[in-house]
Amino acid sequence: MADSTSPPHSSVHVFPGMEALSRAAAQHVVSHIDRALSEREHYTLALAGGSTPRRLYELLAEGSQGTLPWERVHLFWGDERFVPPEHAESNTRLVRESLIDSIDIPHENVHPIPTVGSPEEAAQAYTRTLQSFFDAPTETFDAVLLGLGSDGHTASLFPGSLDPDRSSGGADPPWVRVVEAPAEYDLRTRITCSLPVLNGAGQALFLVSGQRKRQALARVLEGDPSLPATHVRPRSQLSWFVDTDARPEDLPLP
Repeated sequence: MADSTSPPHSSVHVFPGMEALSRAAAQHVVSHIDRALSEREHYTLALAGGSTPRRLYELLAEGSQGTLPWERVHLFWGDERFVPPEHAESNTRLVRESLIDSIDIPHENVHPIPTVGSPEEAAQAYTRTLQSFFDAPTETFDAVLLGLGSDGHTASLFPGSLDPDRSSGGADPPWVRVVEAPAEYDLRTRITCSLPVLNGAGQALFLVSGQRKRQALARVLEGDPSLPATHVRPRSQLSWFVDTDARPEDLPLP
């Protein structure tokens, strides 16, 4: 279903429900971290917000799919709503409650997107954080976790919002951007890593659950260029972990 511009190492995995999807994703993340840390000192993981990854984070915290040397892992965020970190809709709060509060990870290894000052100041601050770890946006995280909205958005990159991520007139695309979500979203001001930064990851893992995502997933897998998620092409591997509710009808079961 994917078009010819899809990454050479792309796969779709279908699971009977959210629990099975989450357990498989946790095992995938643990295995990838273990392999990477056998070759180098640290691992960088960009996290997704929303409700879908919560169970994955809980499983990583429990260590049920394998324990990790958290002192060697650095956590980043792909995007954030511009709300205080204690806000109920904060991606930082979600990860803190479901993962960080239950693991022994050094404070300096956790790099949330700031939400103080103006949105533009927050985006500039997170750009500096990323640039202190990575030399270029073309080679960033070891892995990035992503979700898919029913409108085809991912992180906080919404349909119609990708143009500023592309170089024009010799200017470099931004690392981190301020985005206004469409009017139907309650919390519209977002801070997001740009598409080049997401594509600079070694691998990207999409977690997609629920019937509301089915049409968007079908369009992304078919290569619809109007949907931001279609343009996610990491350096090495793109994986889709999908439950049966979100599975497009023409996507075969395993």
